[in-house]
Amino acid sequence: MKTIDFETAIEALGVHGLEITKFSYQVNGGVAAVYARMGELTHLMWDATGRGFIFEINPNQEGCTVVSHPEYLDYRRDPDFDLKFE
Repeated sequence: MKTIDFETAIEALGVHGLEITKFSYQVNGGVAAVYARMGELTHLMWDATGRGFIFEINPNQEGCTVVSHPEYLDYRRDPDFDLKFE
């Protein structure tokens, strides 16, 4: 898939406050993964096929809550965020 395909499908989700933060690309130029966030505590990731994953930071847990490398978070599968490509 191309970047524009992911941007269009993510916009179609209609999630308020969603901000795309990073695209990762395959060797052939296709999108390998897309990273986004909703606010400061919720991070989303989509794989190359559009399957959705989520990671939520616990604000009560000690440690750093600033994410500078979203690709290293421990995401869990969340089909509510799966993308539908047309």
